[in-house]
Amino acid sequence: DNICKCGYSKIQHIEGTHVNTCDKWNYKKHTKELPTDAYGDIQFDAFGRRGKYIRLSRDTPPEILYELMTKFWLLKTPNLIISVTGGAKNFSLKPRMRKIFSRLIYIAQTKGAWIFSGGTHYGLMKYIGEVVRDNTISRSSEEKVVAIGIAAWGMISNRDTLIRTTPTEGNFVAQYTMDDLKRDPLYCLDNNHTHLILADNGSNGHPSTEIDLRAALEKYISELNVPDSNYGGKIPIVCFAQGGGKETLRAINNAIKSKIPCVVVEGSGQTADVIASLVDAFEGTSLASSAIKEKLVRFMPRTISRLAEDEIETWIRWIKEIMEHLHLLTVIKMDQAGDEIVSNAISFALYKAFSTNEQDKDNWNAQLKLLLEWNQLDLASEEIFTNDRRWESSDLEDAMFTALVKDRPKFVRLLLENGLNLRKFLTSEVLTELFSQHFSTLVFRNLQIAKNSYNDALLTFTWKMVLTYQRNRKEERNSCDDSEIQDLTPIIKHPIQILFIWAILQNKRELSKVIWEQTRGCTLAALGASKLLKSLAKVKNDINAAGESEEIANEYETKAVELFTECYSNDEELAESLLVYSCEAWGSCSCLEMAVEAKDQQFIAQPGVQNFLSKQWYGEISRDTKNWKILMSLFFFPLICCGFISFRKKHTDGPRSILLNYFDFFTSPFVVFSWTVIFYIGFLLLFAYVLLMDFQRAPTGLEITVYVLVFILFCDEIRQMYMSGVKYFTDLWNIMDILAILYFIAGIVFRVHSHNPSSLYTGRVIFCLDYIIFTVRLIHIFTVSRNLGPKIIMLQRMLIDVFFFLFLFAVWVIAFGVARQGILRWNEHRWEWILRSVIYEPYLAVFGQYIADVDGTTIDFDHCTINGNESKPLCVELDNDNQPRFPEWITIPLVCIYMLSTNILLVNLLIAMFGYTVGSVQENNDQVWKFQRYFLIQEYCNRLTIPFPFVIFAYIFMVLRKMFSCCCKKQEVEHIPC
Repeated sequence: DNICKCGYSKIQHIEGTHVNTCDKWNYKKHTKELPTDAYGDIQFDAFGRRGKYIRLSRDTPPEILYELMTKFWLLKTPNLIISVTGGAKNFSLKPRMRKIFSRLIYIAQTKGAWIFSGGTHYGLMKYIGEVVRDNTISRSSEEKVVAIGIAAWGMISNRDTLIRTTPTEGNFVAQYTMDDLKRDPLYCLDNNHTHLILADNGSNGHPSTEIDLRAALEKYISELNVPDSNYGGKIPIVCFAQGGGKETLRAINNAIKSKIPCVVVEGSGQTADVIASLVDAFEGTSLASSAIKEKLVRFMPRTISRLAEDEIETWIRWIKEIMEHLHLLTVIKMDQAGDEIVSNAISFALYKAFSTNEQDKDNWNAQLKLLLEWNQLDLASEEIFTNDRRWESSDLEDAMFTALVKDRPKFVRLLLENGLNLRKFLTSEVLTELFSQHFSTLVFRNLQIAKNSYNDALLTFTWKMVLTYQRNRKEERNSCDDSEIQDLTPIIKHPIQILFIWAILQNKRELSKVIWEQTRGCTLAALGASKLLKSLAKVKNDINAAGESEEIANEYETKAVELFTECYSNDEELAESLLVYSCEAWGSCSCLEMAVEAKDQQFIAQPGVQNFLSKQWYGEISRDTKNWKILMSLFFFPLICCGFISFRKKHTDGPRSILLNYFDFFTSPFVVFSWTVIFYIGFLLLFAYVLLMDFQRAPTGLEITVYVLVFILFCDEIRQMYMSGVKYFTDLWNIMDILAILYFIAGIVFRVHSHNPSSLYTGRVIFCLDYIIFTVRLIHIFTVSRNLGPKIIMLQRMLIDVFFFLFLFAVWVIAFGVARQGILRWNEHRWEWILRSVIYEPYLAVFGQYIADVDGTTIDFDHCTINGNESKPLCVELDNDNQPRFPEWITIPLVCIYMLSTNILLVNLLIAMFGYTVGSVQENNDQVWKFQRYFLIQEYCNRLTIPFPFVIFAYIFMVLRKMFSCCCKKQEVEHIPC
């Protein structure tokens, strides 16, 4: 008698409420609403987790509740809501269901979704909380899933701890104790839910109080207008049902009435299996009550047996209402539900819900955005782009932007195939948005590092372009540094190439391929991508990212090779013109220049490229002309105009003039090269003659001639330095040229003091050393030879191996040399003899010179000095009997170990390294040689055609012309070389 029908004892009633005089209790009539006294933070004592909670009336308007969640709890507007229902009682989590729940949590994380559930630590809700915990334990606070539990206040145990003891404002932390042993019929709250909404209707122990509040909230959110939504201005909601009983059926019915789609897990038992079986059996006609009851009895025998007939009729009525909206139901089988199945089911359910609306273009766009968000390409191609739907290019632009940002290459291709005009879409505003809002800060930093590290024109151009687009927004235009901004007018004519660069810089592999197919000048774009990716790979700290960049770069090099090969096989002239094609979007670099900068040896080695280089190499001379004929014509000029030399045919009619023959012959880079070789060999012979036979106190005429020739070489190096800029110093041969000239100048400085014999001799020694450098420089000339070129490249690579060998060898030499000197001799103060003993003699031992002073029987005291006052090595330390003091049992094994380590181990290591280097070069012998050949050909194509040594007059003329132009203040257009 003391317990009211509301569930509380009568003494717990407050004044002002109506006394219940009838048999049926009504919360609207018999309760009184007051300001909530339970809200704030909830601390779960045993676990240390916190969450937000609030107790409120079940009649609270959903708009107020939504405002609370977004403005006071500061929850971000959701992109999706997944409402999970079913299995509140006697729920056993099967491994398959745990996998399904894990996928739901993953979807919530990636889509920015909220998850609604019952919020108690019992049944399905408990396992939902555990999966949330397991999947978000390593996430940052911004990435954690928002799991919102909506429960009945009257069903919560220990709820008194949630009530504020005093009506204070501000933050309140409720210390909540969980009753895992469940010693009362109530449920404790789940500690893994992030937010808890507790619906109160004044009852105690009455379940399902929260259902209407939850349904109203879901309906309100589904009808909200959200301009930034990816789903046509709406927040989609999907009901995910498994197992369950009456309340699950009621939740599904409420969702269907609110036009919320439902995903039902077949095989999870009870209500879910009833709905799933009816969906499978439904043939488009109305379901008979008997058929529904049969399913209920089959799947829920114990539950149905306890129900009254009117309750069963209610169940049947709810099921009929659900089946009237069959299009809102999607069924998945629990035993077959993998990750993709769950994602596809949710996306398909949402799509079907959108498909019920008006079939106008706005709805089409909403459907397209939904499928794009869920990456459902097949569904989009089958349902969206059909013959009865006519799409304009402008209708697809929003979807294209989303596809680009979300890296959906297949969707980009689908949109292009269905009428989107990519060139019109890529306005300056779109590109600005992509580079400013959707461009990785790390990529920009790596691009800047690469630009500063390599001083490369393409990297500088690309970095300035990206920076300009990023600062092209209105709010930043006034803060730009004009020196860092470049004019976008020339490159805006190539928007697709710019978009391709945006994709390439961010390693969007598949997306960049789709965009690349739309570019003009695909070969140049592929080579440019290869160049950028290889440069960025060198500065990336992430090894995996750097390796991926290298892989993509190699793929684009292969694409460029395939494209050029196909073009060359169809039209040689067009293919050769393609090699010199340039584009402002790539810094006005040509294909050939780009391939060289990217070190794309495979591309340079293509027959078409080599034929083009050969044409450049021979100029107007026919490639069929034998080299020996050209060399003979160098010495017998009349042969040039006697048909001995063949020239390429020109489009002009009529015979060639003699003057034209001579001009074409002597301007050929091969002829210029031949003249240079002849001159250089003559210079070396003359230099050698002066050093060996004609080096007098006063310079002779021949020696002065050598000075003049070196001066001409010096002028040529200045010209190359001026033309190449900083890149001049990246070539080892150029550094050797500078070194040779500097040595020569040093030799002249000592040479001019001929009155001093010592200075004269020093100058001669420097000249002799300089001669070595000049002679070794001759090797570079013969890299053009097909036979010698690869051998020279092998020699260069082997020199690198020698440096590694010398490092290891130096360790052994110094270790043995210091130990040997310290054991044999006492206090040697002469540095030159210390170096001889420590370094020089152990070094010679590698080449077979025996170290004799470690054996006391072979020491000759006539060839050493006791006191170190003679030009002899210091004698070994002696004992009192004037016998060598050192222990031979140490010194002799020490020598044996040293000889074993150096002569056998290290020398054989060097031989193995040489063998590997030679083998690796031979594998790509042809490619490496053809790539090196390019540089020599370009060097002589850029040289003046006047032969040595007469080119000095051309240099004088160029200097005078430059001086004249400077005096006249003539402005020249700056050209940035690639």
